[in-house]
Amino acid sequence: MKRFVIILAFAAILASPAFAQVRLDLGVDVPMTIGVIGGGEIETSNEAGEFLREHILPFPEASLYYQFDVGPLKLAPGIRAFTFILETVLWPNLMAELSLADRVFIQAQLGGLLFLVFGLYTDAQYGEVFLPDLSVWIGLGEERRFRLGGGVLGMALPDLTTEGIGIVPYIGGKVSLLF
Repeated sequence: MKRFVIILAFAAILASPAFAQVRLDLGVDVPMTIGVIGGGEIETSNEAGEFLREHILPFPEASLYYQFDVGPLKLAPGIRAFTFILETVLWPNLMAELSLADRVFIQAQLGGLLFLVFGLYTDAQYGEVFLPDLSVWIGLGEERRFRLGGGVLGMALPDLTTEGIGIVPYIGGKVSLLF
């Protein structure tokens, strides 16, 4: 009986990706300030925050994922990219999404280790650079594909320091398309 249960559980785990979908997220993030979390404290830069509030700098973002359900969570390995006018930075990313109250989505993302830069300057970089992102989105419309929300994007550089992590709180909007 134990073998049957183990084989059935293993088959269910392997069958889960068979019901996966390709997901494309296109959006714009607007940074609000720049800061550092370290030693149990959050410090933000008043000058950077004031500059960002005076000069709204939207950063277009695109993510392409292979999404599948794991219980109430949607897991999605894929790639994420930000574009900075003439340069684009792309990296591998893992996203987990939890839907609350049918319109509120909490996303946790972790990416990094490999970065492709292309545009005027093209290069590939790798190293211990991690980009955690925690955000909350409100789905609009009948299918909740258009989303408004915000979050905090971090940058951890364990090779450089373990005393803090850089953060960028942001607000934004995006469209999530399933294929």
